[in-house]
Amino acid sequence: MEISNYLNNFFLKGNICKGDRVLLHSDISILYKNLKKEKFKFTIDDIADFLINYIGDKGTLIIPTFNFNFCKGETFLINNTVSQMGVLSEKLRIKANKNRSWHPVYSFVIFGSTPKEYLKKKNYSAYSKDSLFHWITESDGKIGIIDLPDQKSMTYYHYVEECMNVNWRYMKSFWGDYIDFNNKTQKIEAKIFVRKINKGIKTKVEEMEKILWSKDLYQGHKKYSYAGCRSIRAKNLKFEVEKIIKDNKALGVLYENEKIY
Repeated sequence: MEISNYLNNFFLKGNICKGDRVLLHSDISILYKNLKKEKFKFTIDDIADFLINYIGDKGTLIIPTFNFNFCKGETFLINNTVSQMGVLSEKLRIKANKNRSWHPVYSFVIFGSTPKEYLKKKNYSAYSKDSLFHWITESDGKIGIIDLPDQKSMTYYHYVEECMNVNWRYMKSFWGDYIDFNNKTQKIEAKIFVRKINKGIKTKVEEMEKILWSKDLYQGHKKYSYAGCRSIRAKNLKFEVEKIIKDNKALGVLYENEKIY
């Protein structure tokens, strides 16, 4: 078997198909080990290139390249600040050149059919309707995940929380130096809809993940397991999270309050 056939089957089992619009979170350490066990000769670049070609020019591949150091006072360089989202994310960041979104904490790189109007947007909050979370929803795209539980990957939940202005989060501004594609430095404000840490709020989404599996909205290698690859339509995900919030069931499903225990 060729490595391309192996990877093709891997993504198909997660219902990620050629030509899809997909926002993909990943930890490829297990996939890497499995490919080694199969005696394939490859590099991380090969996996990255396969993924770009697999989604293709007609599809859209969105990769999180989040880096949280701006919140600690470090300068963000859109050309050079590395992704903290794993080795595949960092490889794809480098390959994307200038196709990186603006936000200095929650940035993305994009391949394929690129929503250029979203790349041009600035000064928006991380999970807002100006972000790529909104674009992937309105474009009837998917959220894909490789070998990660929702707790360590599904930032999309916070997009829905911001859309609904939930009371366990609030808008916070972070100020710092930002170096753009033209190497121009400026002081900017970056907004993030953060949890109320001082109120004991902690993100906890394991129950939400189970709900999505129970309704067969997640499609993946193994039901109720984050092993391998899985995906979900963003519109379906948004609907279910909104319902939990509207029904006042978010406590214990989307977050917990350590101060009430």
